[in-house]
Amino acid sequence: IRGILKEDHVAYGDKRVLDDVIQGHERLDEVMKEKDEIYMKPDFSDEDGIRAAEVEGEFAEMNGWNAEADAATLLSGLGIPADLHDKKMSELENNQKVKVLLAQSLFGEPDVLLLDEPTNGLDIPAISWLEDFLINFENTVIV
Repeated sequence: IRGILKEDHVAYGDKRVLDDVIQGHERLDEVMKEKDEIYMKPDFSDEDGIRAAEVEGEFAEMNGWNAEADAATLLSGLGIPADLHDKKMSELENNQKVKVLLAQSLFGEPDVLLLDEPTNGLDIPAISWLEDFLINFENTVIV
């Protein structure tokens, strides 16, 4: 798993902020989408039930039940208040969008975290939180 700070916040207009953060863990995001697709099928079959069990197992292994809470913790640490977590990215200010994309790159504890000027657009409390986060980050960080 890798984490890359993307700064193209224009590409994330219609998604919920929490969902954008969770996209930082690509496999978990894929599993969540597949899970939703399976359960939304009007003609749910035995094969779908078997696949749903497999997907649920993978979801649990990735701690998927805590994904939104983990994403919310990152957002709050970077100064995005809880009342914005369910908003669409298009509703946020540009500096808030940058923080959301930073949270996305941190989400899922990537093996390698590649950050290009991660403090751009951050206020002092968010910079301090990020410093603490990176000090305690157990995997590889390239800034």
